[in-house]
Amino acid sequence: MILSNEQLSLLVRCIGGGPINTAKILIFGNELGTSEGGNTERTIAHFEKNWTTDKILQIGSGFSSLNIGIPPVNSIFLQFISRMALAIRHHDDRFLKTLTPAGKAFVNDYIMHELYRTDTAIINLRPLPQSTERHWNYENINEKDYYKQYNFTLRNKPSDTWSDIRSQILKEGFELAKNSLILGAGDKNNKRAFFKYIFPNIKFEEITLNLQTQIYISHQPKIILSNYYDNRNGIRLIGLGDIFKYISYNKLA
Repeated sequence: MILSNEQLSLLVRCIGGGPINTAKILIFGNELGTSEGGNTERTIAHFEKNWTTDKILQIGSGFSSLNIGIPPVNSIFLQFISRMALAIRHHDDRFLKTLTPAGKAFVNDYIMHELYRTDTAIINLRPLPQSTERHWNYENINEKDYYKQYNFTLRNKPSDTWSDIRSQILKEGFELAKNSLILGAGDKNNKRAFFKYIFPNIKFEEITLNLQTQIYISHQPKIILSNYYDNRNGIRLIGLGDIFKYISYNKLA
């Protein structure tokens, strides 16, 4: 699709969804996914309508949508996030183990009615919706340049007006969520570099929880960065359980 400047401006300024100012858990994601059958153009049209008509949370010159619609219950990412949120809420690691049919229904109900509505919110690093990171749908935006503009591990990261605007808005969003526990899922080295970019005095500690799970920890603000939440190439449920134990032991949430 051809992305207009008006659409790009809107996407850059919408940093995420949910009650960022009051959430107990704030997810730091990579970018928006696509709805509407994976169609990027229809997804953006849907977002434009929602973000201009629904209640929003103003964040400086940006905003967060408080009405995100019904998330897909079959999303592995959302399943992992919801299991962690429920484990923290109920102080119960059974949500991070094999679930009974009743347990699965309980998690699905949380996704449909509470995720990014009550005690969780999300902030995304990059602004453009992607069905997957393997398909590029924006004809008038160079894919390599775009990813470089949001790669904070580069020694000489290229300067870009849009990414500079978004970085400032993201900083304001994280400052607004100062009482939240921030969980970064995936791309942990880049996200650590991003936090160092917006908060130059932040300190991270690297901790190994098991052979598959190494995390970066900041205590001020409270941040845990890890690899992706999934069972194929990510930290799997065992890693999620180890992070939960770390959170519980250190009373981070």
